Amino acid sequence: MKKLSTLLLMGTLVLGACGQNSSDKGEQLEVYTTVFPFKSMTEQIGGDHVEVKSIYPNGTDIHTFEPTQQDTLNIAKGDLFIYSSDELDPVAAKINKAAKNKNTLAVASNLEEKQLLEHHHDHGDEHEHEHEHGHEESAHDPHVWLDPVMNKTFAKEIKDKLVKLDPENKKDYSKNYEKLVKEIDDIDTQLKQITKNPKRDTVYISHESIGYLANRYHFTEKGVSGMNNEEPSQQEIVTIINDINDLKVPYILYEQNIPSKITDVIKDKTKTEALKFHNMSVLTDDDVKNKDVTYQTIMKQNIESLDKALNQ
Repeated sequence: MKKLSTLLLMGTLVLGACGQNSSDKGEQLEVYTTVFPFKSMTEQIGGDHVEVKSIYPNGTDIHTFEPTQQDTLNIAKGDLFIYSSDELDPVAAKINKAAKNKNTLAVASNLEEKQLLEHHHDHGDEHEHEHEHGHEESAHDPHVWLDPVMNKTFAKEIKDKLVKLDPENKKDYSKNYEKLVKEIDDIDTQLKQITKNPKRDTVYISHESIGYLANRYHFTEKGVSGMNNEEPSQQEIVTIINDINDLKVPYILYEQNIPSKITDVIKDKTKTEALKFHNMSVLTDDDVKNKDVTYQTIMKQNIESLDKALNQ
């Protein structure tokens, strides 16, 4: 992603004269987000008062995402840009800096150090390729949006920000927020139930994305690829295959936007069954066919897959 620095510089020059365009009274707030859960929660809390778009195209691997100048322009002209934090999402932070949008919300910026999981560099030289493409790594696992307890915190941040931008509709935002929190609590309860006395304590998945779920609900995550989708070495592949066979693991989770060739090899060698797991970084074309898709609806499907992987 060598284009990023040039792109952001161009964006800064173009946007110097743009300024901040807040929505006029009575109009929808124009909101841009990164990952789908932030988009979904903003849509649910904001209701008819917001128009929300993700900067990510459907199905993209966000680890190799290259923003366009139009992305930066959109964020500059919008009323609000929502992402995790400068530390967890350095690319979004750079886009935001170039856009010079005063109304931004880094929902995870107030999390304490002890709440964040370390980013372990388990795939050696593969990280060098990442830097060649211009991606900076966070020192922590960035996949915070899969943790329902954290999402309750993020939902409050979003609600408070919308109220600040549009106080006339505070009642609606508050009502919608309370409904969302109850449904997130239901997800938390379901996850506690399926992980209370599991048949097995290890889940294999196409890449390391469920660390926060594993930490919250006390099971072990084993990713085929690394946290930033770094490919495993041949020796690591052999170790994964041997471990799965030794433990007689029946399932391996496949994600919607992660290349699965290596996972396919492991599945074939171990005769495991593939289960779908949606990491919710982005939607797919099939996802958007369902107009009612939300963080909650996808998470309920994920719970079914996790239940199967842990208990069947």
